[in-house]
Order: sequence, then C-alpha cells, then structure tokens
Amino acid sequence: MKLPRALSTVGVSALCFVALVSTPAQGQTAAQLAWWVDSLRIYVEGATRLRYRHPPRYALQTPEQIKAYLRRQLERRLPPGRLEAIAAAYHLLGLLPDTIAFRNAVLDFNAPAVSGFYDPETDTLYCRTGFGPTQVREVLTHEMVHALQAQYVNLDSLVDPSRPSDQAFAAKAVIEGQAMFATVRLLAGGRNVVGYTGVWNALVETVRRRTVATPRTRRIPLLLRERFIAPYLFGAQFMSAWQGYRWSDTLPFGRLMPQSSEQILHPERYTAGDQPIELAFADSVGRVRIEDVLGELDVHLLEAELAGAKTLGKIGVLGWGGDRYRVYDTPAGLALVWYIVWDDSVAATAFHAGTGARLGARQLRGWRGRLDRLVIDDRPATRYVWAPEQWDRWGNVPEATLRLP
Repeated sequence: MKLPRALSTVGVSALCFVALVSTPAQGQTAAQLAWWVDSLRIYVEGATRLRYRHPPRYALQTPEQIKAYLRRQLERRLPPGRLEAIAAAYHLLGLLPDTIAFRNAVLDFNAPAVSGFYDPETDTLYCRTGFGPTQVREVLTHEMVHALQAQYVNLDSLVDPSRPSDQAFAAKAVIEGQAMFATVRLLAGGRNVVGYTGVWNALVETVRRRTVATPRTRRIPLLLRERFIAPYLFGAQFMSAWQGYRWSDTLPFGRLMPQSSEQILHPERYTAGDQPIELAFADSVGRVRIEDVLGELDVHLLEAELAGAKTLGKIGVLGWGGDRYRVYDTPAGLALVWYIVWDDSVAATAFHAGTGARLGARQLRGWRGRLDRLVIDDRPATRYVWAPEQWDRWGNVPEATLRLP
C-alpha cells in the first residue's frame, strides 16, 4: 500500500466532520450501540440504495485499542522498508521536508482523530468508547455504510498495495465519499449539503483549520494532513455529483470505478471519459527502490508545499494527463526521475511557470535538479530529475514512453 493508503486505511474511517468538529459527551453502552445500529439501518440502506444481506456486526473499542489496530494495519500493509521507500520518494519530490520518524507521524496524526472503523477481516464495525448519542449516530452511520459496501465488494482489494497509488486513492475516495455523503446528509436532515457550494466550502474550511489548530498538528507535514482528509472531502463531492449522472441508479464500483484523483477532483473529467494516460520506463537498468504514479492531487500538494502554504486551498484544473516516477538506488545515493504528460501545451506551460519553476529552483549542496519540457509520443510532457551530482546517469537519463494498451 502506498503512502496515501497508509494515512487512512480501509476500514479505518476518521470521519472528518465527526472527529474534528463534534465534541465528546457521555459514554455509550453496548445496548445503546445495538439500538443505534438497528435504528440507522433503514436510513443507510436508503442513502446507498443497497440492502444488507446480513445484519452488520458491531462492537466498542477504546482509544488504545484503536491505536493498536492502526499500528497492526500499518505494519501489515507497509512492512519495514516499504514505508521508508515511500517517504524517501516524497522527500525527493519535495512533498516531505524530511523522512524522520515518518511511521510514528502517520500514527500520531491518525489515531486521535479516528472515531470508529470497519474491519473487513472480522466483518465488524467499531465505535470508540466515550461518545454520547450525537456522536454515536454520526460515527455509526459512516461505518455502517462501509459494512454494507463490504457485502457487495471486496474493500481491501480496491486499495491493494499492488495498485498504483493514484488509482487506489480514487477507489478510496469513492468508498469514503459514499459514507461521508450519507453521514452529512443525515446531519442535514436529508438535504444534500455537499451540493450547496457556499455551505460545503465553509465546512471544508472548518475542517482544514482544525487540522492545524494545535502545535502538534501544525508540526505534521502538509502531505499527511491533507491526504488524511482528502478522500472524505473530495469523495463526498464526487458522490454528490454522482446523484446527477446517468449511472446514478448503479454503484461506482467495478467498471464504473474512477481511475484517477483527477476524476475525483473534477467529476466533469470523469463524465467526459478522460482516462489517465499510462507511462512506462523504457529500460530496466539500475536498482529501483520504488516506482509509482503521483497523480493530480499530489501535484496540487506539491504546489502547496513548495509555496509554503498551510493548507491545500482551492483546487484548479491542471490538465494532468498521467505521470510516473522512479527512485533509483545508486552508489552516489537515491536518484529520482519523474515524467508527466499533459492534456495540451497550455497545461504544460502553466506547470512550468508555477510549480515547475519552484522545482527548478530547488538547491541542496551535493545535489542537482533538472526540469525539461519534451514530447512523448506527440504529447507535451515534463521530466524532473533530482539526484546526487555524482550520479552516473546524468548524461543518459532513463526515458519513459506511453504504455501500450
């Protein structure tokens, strides 16, 4: 599993608005939990247009138990070495200031915010102890959607570690977005609040402010904070748009599953059939530490990080077509090669004038950066290289081509 999946694994649902906006109340009992699950069942089925094939299983867990679960999930999906490779890649790209204690940073930021989760292995949804009726209702609605989804699709397979990171993010955004959309609609008395731009934007800004509200959270890298809430916020927007699609009476899984963060961020690109362009490196020379797709969301995060922003801010259309990066292990140190293809030359020019210019200006003693505009199979493209000055392939940078169907 790539880094973004580690930040909030299926089924670990942070339920942003619940965890970051609601306030704790008196603790609930197992009997009260059973009553809430039974009373919410009809609403969840109506919100998702699905029916439970069997009653959902449920239980309570303490914050300590939830943190232990998170740690087990992280270690299972990202064994030693894998998370470090991911962190190194994002550091070389400029998305992370450093890679120190990255695993603990993921846990420290996620654990306090997790109000509940659905565990596919035990087919059980869990609610954190210490909540009163309002929070129990909110948490259970979200997790009951996941329990229902799991009766129709293998949730773990959708965010499998072997899938490209951007593709897995799109799947996670649909999974979390469907649950988020149902929960927000419940809180709004059945209204589609997500569809009201002004109201939704205000809620989103509230969530983002809460993620930097304390010295502890301000120290968490922008990448972690924004990646934590992105599937919920952008996924809810996508599922709101889904209500108006010609496929609205079906499910956004299987053949209809979005394939990129671009499609999630800009649903109109999904309806237009704008599929991500796949790239492949042309040779197999050198030891590869990690290879993956960054995706449009991470390009926006890169722009924010390089600009010194505290939050992601407004998302515009990039004209991203597809990308692929590799990190090589070399005698001189790690070397990054990243290719992007664009929808048109206007998009390429805009990138080079903004984020690309900041990338090109990066300086570090003993390291060298290089940003090139080029053409790959008649598509405008960008190549960014960040590697030690002594890297032996500066004169023969690895090339990429479009992957054939």
